[in-house]
Amino acid sequence: MRLYPAPGLTVRDPSTRAVIPAEGVEVGPHDFHLERLRICGDLVDTPPPAPEPEADEPEAAAPAPAAKPLAAAATAAPAPAPAIGAAATAGSV
Repeated sequence: MRLYPAPGLTVRDPSTRAVIPAEGVEVGPHDFHLERLRICGDLVDTPPPAPEPEADEPEAAAPAPAAKPLAAAATAAPAPAPAIGAAATAGSV
């Protein structure tokens, strides 16, 4: 039987301390250490999915939208800031 590391895990062989490769390792019928890792979910019976081949040509990117002209309000002078200090508090006393 061949066992593979579960997706996202790095599993070491308990006997040799070597990392089990993604290609899997052949296991005998009486290897109880690796069988225990299979029961726990650290090793699986099914090979990992094959990586998807990359496309030779990149997909054409959508053209950028045309820039919108600034609105007239955005180019107008800003409103004056409120007064701070004694003049602003004189009416509230």
